[in-house]
Amino acid sequence: MDLNHLPRVRSTRDQVEATLSTLVKELQPGDQLPTEPELAKMLGVSRPTLRDVLRTFSERGLLVRRQGVGTFVASRLPVLDAGLEVLESLDRMAQRLGMETEMAWLSVRERDATEAEIQGLELTSLARVLVVDRVISIEDEPVADLRDVVPLEILQQADLGEGFRGSVLDVLLSRGTPVLNHSRTEILAEVADRQQAERLHIAPGTPVLRLVAQLFSYDENIVDYSVSTFVPGHFRFHVMRQVRG
Repeated sequence: MDLNHLPRVRSTRDQVEATLSTLVKELQPGDQLPTEPELAKMLGVSRPTLRDVLRTFSERGLLVRRQGVGTFVASRLPVLDAGLEVLESLDRMAQRLGMETEMAWLSVRERDATEAEIQGLELTSLARVLVVDRVISIEDEPVADLRDVVPLEILQQADLGEGFRGSVLDVLLSRGTPVLNHSRTEILAEVADRQQAERLHIAPGTPVLRLVAQLFSYDENIVDYSVSTFVPGHFRFHVMRQVRG
């Protein structure tokens, strides 16, 4: 990799970001950057400053840092932009933008609910639940790690069918019962743990966007408790808010 044409910077963080941004634009998705010592020497900056800038680029979804392997240019997939006022599946969201989702990994289990799941479903006692875990990819790149927890009295493993594309919401909507009404969603900024990072091909500790939601039926029962984790850089969510005088 020839970096001789890039200007050497020894001053502000903004200059470091600008120079690294030029480099990233000239590389292809999947290309590996030089090691931190090599890159710091090439750019004429300290390793702590460079490491801080690399972390920022990773949080923006421009770079992917794989622990023990190196730093790579991230995919330039289109950003999935959606409002949170209307609940829709990731599959339908991608279809609106002309993209197609795939399940890179799937785990379906029927088991006893954990304490956290009992609280999330607002159950009064221990219950059996269907737990659907999956990783969703677009153009072979993992973009989301999803978990849905549904009481077995509402949905069972056999109900998913062979054509299951990864959306429990779409399965519930197609069945028409129970009739769905609204979702209460908590938006969290967290970091990926080691297991999740491995599934999403990102470094452990990478900041991720997490939506924790309760899906309610018209009779005000919670029919689904979900935890959705999104890789930074691939999603942009917005909310339309009214002004209150």
